[in-house]
Amino acid sequence: MVPSEYRLPDPAQRDLDAEALLALGRLDGALGACRPTTLRLFAVRLLRDLLIAVLRQEGHAFTGQRFHAWFAGVATLSDLPPRLGRPPRVLCEAVLTELTHSSWELLAELAARFQAVLLAPGDHIGSDLADETARQDAHAIIAAAHDLIVGLAPSPHPLSALACLHRAAGEHVLFTPPERAPEAIAMGSIRLTVERAGAPSPRWALEMLWGEHWHSAGLLAHALPFPGLIRLDALRTDTPSHPWEPDEAPTIVATALRDVAQGLCSNLTAADQLARRLEDSQPGKRRSSRAPALLELLAGFGPMRSAQIEALLGATRLGVRTMLDALDRIGMLERTTLAGVHLYSVNLDARVADDGNDLAVSSTFSSAALGEYEAAMAGIDALLARSGVSLDEADWEDEP
Repeated sequence: MVPSEYRLPDPAQRDLDAEALLALGRLDGALGACRPTTLRLFAVRLLRDLLIAVLRQEGHAFTGQRFHAWFAGVATLSDLPPRLGRPPRVLCEAVLTELTHSSWELLAELAARFQAVLLAPGDHIGSDLADETARQDAHAIIAAAHDLIVGLAPSPHPLSALACLHRAAGEHVLFTPPERAPEAIAMGSIRLTVERAGAPSPRWALEMLWGEHWHSAGLLAHALPFPGLIRLDALRTDTPSHPWEPDEAPTIVATALRDVAQGLCSNLTAADQLARRLEDSQPGKRRSSRAPALLELLAGFGPMRSAQIEALLGATRLGVRTMLDALDRIGMLERTTLAGVHLYSVNLDARVADDGNDLAVSSTFSSAALGEYEAAMAGIDALLARSGVSLDEADWEDEP
């Protein structure tokens, strides 16, 4: 049965709960059935997306192109850093370090490799003390997130567990949204008092670690990070200016789970389509076993410089140049030059157009694939059954 906190008179809440649980079940089923290449592409993109989400939650404003240039060490992340945002390089270092301990071995291995290619400029030039203080702050945030999640009572129901997480975060001094506080400003002889918000809630730490909680509970095949899962509007507490309405919480939590799970499932589908395109677009497949790995890195993570590629592949400069030249000869390589440094990326569109094949869609399914599908659906049925919802009651109108 659905927990009492989710039994509302409005039947729309029950439908929303079913959508959220179904989205999570579909994600878990798809993760268990996807091919290794698909899973690698999905993981490297999820790693990149998590790093970007962490930086943006901290108030840093930048484009995707600027992120890659910053990660490669050829530009600052933004022209106007936020007043209270935590330092970007320190944040990424802390996230990558934590992910090396992930129970998902693929993600842990990727995080360890990308630690070596984080070439972003230092946050505090010439100030070792400031750097060390920032690192301690970032790791203290992650430790606090660990303690908060471990302290939650176990729950087999995903929505109930997620609601408990939001309540605990809302009551935690570190993760609750900051209140605006007065601050004195002096301009010569003039003194003013303005209201400013405090440092943003570091909810990214909870989103990064929450997949471990669900994985240990048997709800997910892999311990995924869930960027965007924690909603600030569900962390609010009662204030005179913003009274809290508890009936809003189930809707906010279920919507967050549905949207994030559907987004991750869409990303997995896109990774599978990309994997199929890569298989048909690999230059020199018989000459170099590292060419597929290079394509995966550039197509998965995005633009990188030669030094990063060398470290990630364990290849020499000459070897990387040979692989890049092979891509360039068939028109798949794109090059951007910033501060005298080349950033390389791949363009699969020209290659696919030349082949004249639709590599993203297959019209036939093998018996093994159908068996995997049936197993995934059985897993979804079991997940919904624990919540008192059957597959027959779920809304299948949007099934692709």
